[in-house]
Amino acid sequence: MDTPAEKNISDVRAIIFWYGFPVCGLLMKQVADLLRENVVIVAVKPAMPIAELEKFLGHEVVCLENPNDIWARRDEFGDRNLIIHTGWCYDGWLRYDRYMKRRSGAKTVVAVDNRYRGDVRQWMGALWFRLYLKKYFDAALVPGKSGRTLMRFLGMPDDRIYTGLYGAYEDIFKETAPIETRNKEFLFVGQLITRKSIDILIPAFIKYRTNGGTWNLRIVGDGVLREMCHGDGIMLEPFAQPIEVAKKMNAARVLVLPSRDDNWGTVVCEAAACGMHLITSKSVAAHEDIVESGKNGIVLDTITPTDLTKAFSYYEQMGDRALQEGSKISKEIAAKHDSRAYFTAFKNIVADLLHIHI
Repeated sequence: MDTPAEKNISDVRAIIFWYGFPVCGLLMKQVADLLRENVVIVAVKPAMPIAELEKFLGHEVVCLENPNDIWARRDEFGDRNLIIHTGWCYDGWLRYDRYMKRRSGAKTVVAVDNRYRGDVRQWMGALWFRLYLKKYFDAALVPGKSGRTLMRFLGMPDDRIYTGLYGAYEDIFKETAPIETRNKEFLFVGQLITRKSIDILIPAFIKYRTNGGTWNLRIVGDGVLREMCHGDGIMLEPFAQPIEVAKKMNAARVLVLPSRDDNWGTVVCEAAACGMHLITSKSVAAHEDIVESGKNGIVLDTITPTDLTKAFSYYEQMGDRALQEGSKISKEIAAKHDSRAYFTAFKNIVADLLHIHI
């Protein structure tokens, strides 16, 4: 009796979809380098595309006008046996999942960046997931601890939840200047909107300067609250390409992200990879994975001008030794969330779902 031929990496035929293509999508470069023509990378063009994305990635990216357009192209990608896609809110991808499962038994992994909140909406979502959505997905890929908690809560078995979705791409986000030589500067990178607490950050910084604070605040981004972003020591700049953001991170000492709600907060990991200290709120899910409060940053229990002013003053008084120690911790933690982490997650998914060991 003939034994089945052993499977190898050439038997993996993956399709990976990103909504937009965030810079952390570059974490999949090792996967792209390994699979080459055996992986199809699909994305919806983001509002601010990464310059020379395909050159960075070393792979073609198929662009869709709308995520649901995948359904019209299902036969073009009908040979895939592993599907990894962003979220479950796109009917075209769910139809494609179901079609491919019936057609060839393809395995589907849902990539989810939401954080666990335990609110009424998520309780309702857990019911919906268990009754309807769970049948579509064989596994989930999440950024970190809060995402794992959420997927367990929704009903995904723990041994089918993989971490490594988000992080800092190490060829861009890395230390290029020791922290003690950088400007005495706080840095905010992101949308200038209420959800990011810009309406609290600016009054807090103005209060800090009024009380004698000497550090500056550099803000990189755009949004409806941009007109608030002015005052003594405040520098406002437009969104920048990832390489430029990394340069700004290496010219500042502390990242500030006091969001009211942030599913993960990739910028926290990127800043940590550049050796920055970090001020975040508890509503930024990445704090569970990246910030050791009192060592490489401060996690705010509440988001008020007083809380932020105290955090600013804390760093004003910090000496070089503590800055250096915290910077080292940031880099060590961020290194656990680079392209190797994504590659490890992918290898484990392939081994568990396709029974192919890379």
